[in-house]
Parts: sequence; C-alpha cells; structure tokens
Amino acid sequence: MEWACLDLLNSDSRGCTDRSRDDDLLDDPRWLEGFLSRWGFQAAGSPDAGARASLGALRSLLRRIVMSFSAGEGVSARDLARLNEFLEASPAVQRIREVEGGYAAEYVPLRRDWAWVCAEIAREFAREMEHGEPSRFKMCANPACRWFFYDESRNRSRRWCARDCGNLVKVREFRARRRAAPASSPDPTVPPGPTRGTPPGETRH
Repeated sequence: MEWACLDLLNSDSRGCTDRSRDDDLLDDPRWLEGFLSRWGFQAAGSPDAGARASLGALRSLLRRIVMSFSAGEGVSARDLARLNEFLEASPAVQRIREVEGGYAAEYVPLRRDWAWVCAEIAREFAREMEHGEPSRFKMCANPACRWFFYDESRNRSRRWCARDCGNLVKVREFRARRRAAPASSPDPTVPPGPTRGTPPGETRH
C-alpha cells in the first residue's frame, strides 16, 4: 500500500544509521520534483523556503500523531487543531459532473499550490483516521532506522519496516548479552568436556 504521508514521513533520515542515507530530502530539489510527480502534485511548481518549511512542519505533526497512536493514546487537542489548519489552508469547492453511467461528486481545489499539497497529504491521513485504522501507521522498532510503515498484518503485530531490521536488532541484542555475561560463566551452547585428568568416556567416582 502506497501513501504520500509515509513518503513525506520517510523523507528525513538524519541520525538513522541503518539507512542508506543520512539527510533531509526536503533540501533536495530532485527528490521534491520526484515527490510531486509520484503523487500527482506537479501543478504546485518549484518549492520556495516557505513551502519546504510547511512540509517540514506537517511531517513533524504527522510524526507526533503516529507516535501517539503507537503508544495507544489519542491525538492531543493541539495536534488535532494543527492538522485542521493544514486541511483548511487550501480552499476548495465540491461539484458534481456527469460520468459514464451516472454522476460523480468531486472535490476541486481553487488553487494548486504548496498549501494544496500539504492539505492533500493531511487529508489522506485524516481519511485513515476517520475510516481506517490509524494505529497501523508505525515507526520501525529498530532505533537506528526509524522508518515509518503501514502495518498490514492481520493482528497488527509487525514491528519492523523490513525483515533485515528485525535481524539486525536480534543480532545486536545477542551480542550485547554475551558481552554483559561474566567471563567465568560457561557458554550454555557448548557441551561440557571431560573432567580434567579423566580419560574420555570414563566418569570419575
């Protein structure tokens, strides 16, 4: 499942040492151009500093909301009001048009600018809040990754953005346990050898 809001959330990889990059893609004009193309937002044009700041603010807001859902909490009144500000920043009208076999109502923005881009991303997320299961938006449990994903598992038990991340964390935890174990402690995975001075195959009485 593809989401523009996840694309925006994952545009910041600063400090994510297990990712292939460590940067903020909102500072990359080529990424922004591709972002517009992927989600059909080309009419917004090239972003200025204000547009990038708005995208960054929306990204931070969505991150807080996702983390609230992950913690089993509701959205704070402040964050809900801020989300509404993004939704309201792009004026639009609704109209009906004739289509094959009937009619269809549609939502038509009055301006296709960067406020519209932010509103469309916020609207996508808000629709999931209303009709879906927003707690399925999660952040990878690997603290060195922090990639956001949508959990499509039946029981919402997925913890990692990918299997590789889960394996990395398990290996690190195993090595940490081994380093923390006292040096004199026997390795439980190695069978005990014969008692010193006792021939193999014999037991000292």
